[in-house]
Amino acid sequence: MNNPSLKFAEEAINVINKFPELKLLSRENSLPYLEGQIDLFDQNGRAYDSYFVKIECSEDYPHSFPLVYEINERLPNNIDWHVYPNGQFCICAPPEEYFECSRGISLLSFIEKHLIPYLHNQAFRELNGYYLNERSHGKEGVLESLYNILGTTNANKVLEILMYIYKNKTPSRTSKCFCASGKKYRQCHRNAFIQFKKIGLERLKLIIKTII
Repeated sequence: MNNPSLKFAEEAINVINKFPELKLLSRENSLPYLEGQIDLFDQNGRAYDSYFVKIECSEDYPHSFPLVYEINERLPNNIDWHVYPNGQFCICAPPEEYFECSRGISLLSFIEKHLIPYLHNQAFRELNGYYLNERSHGKEGVLESLYNILGTTNANKVLEILMYIYKNKTPSRTSKCFCASGKKYRQCHRNAFIQFKKIGLERLKLIIKTII
């Protein structure tokens, strides 16, 4: 097995200990995956729903999220349901995924922090007809995630900030922030600058292309 496959398989042991209905499977010349039932529990600890899923190792795991599919055809393959046409779950916007992976993820943390909340939201929509705190699709969804990261709701300002990060080296800690807020860099967009540089220029370039 290659390194992503090996890491995924090793981490699957902890996942199965916590989610015993999941089984680690693999086929010849393919990436390993977990398949089985994930139960959802309410605030009182009672199981109220469950989904049958396939959690597949991505080619560059853990630098990107595992790929997740619902295997009982319960959810429509429709982007309005945050499910791509091929059945893969759209769990979050790319900038959020890139940041999360750059900080370091495990298979268990991905399931607990991202997949289970996603499934809770799907169960809520199936029951009520709408999502709680739904994010937009496509370019608008990416912009909404960037608004949170960069602390502005001005799309032009977002692009300006990202272009600066893409083209420039790290500013001095005591210099004025490149966003023109008047604040010092270290008190303004320093953390964002570091995080965007950490995810790599290729991924930053992809984000910029998405919002142009």
